[in-house]
Amino acid sequence: MRKLIVCNIVSLDGFFSGPGGDVMVMPFDDGSQPAVEREISRLNAAIEKVVVSNGLKPDEVEGWGPTRVVRRADAHAEVATLKKRPGLEILVFGSHLLWNDLLANGLVDELHFMIGAGVVGEGVRAFETRPPGSLRLLDTRTFNGSSLLLARYAVER
Repeated sequence: MRKLIVCNIVSLDGFFSGPGGDVMVMPFDDGSQPAVEREISRLNAAIEKVVVSNGLKPDEVEGWGPTRVVRRADAHAEVATLKKRPGLEILVFGSHLLWNDLLANGLVDELHFMIGAGVVGEGVRAFETRPPGSLRLLDTRTFNGSSLLLARYAVER
């Protein structure tokens, strides 16, 4: 069975975004890695994406590469089906409300947090509620020239 992995940047004090949902206050690196950003953009355009949204229509995601829009009410069933299909891991990036809902309903297998070297102070907390079960640290990693720390956790139910 495929794993569902949530990957997000969080601040040292546990925020997903700043006041009013402003992600630009997050402690990203200085942006001096354009080659890496171009590669991420290239890979993102090529992979199959499932977007959970009640507002987006299929014609609004044209140009995003292979993308399907799924309504929020169908998200749990869609994720469960995707996990049963053969293939690589499933990645959820961003979408704080979605991944917290999936976590609370036992559909998230791992959390990968890029912890930035900054304190936001207020805004949207990464976790809406206490995760069901416990989190087991799998590993940590740093990157040359970066102030970000990757912490990977398994969700144990």
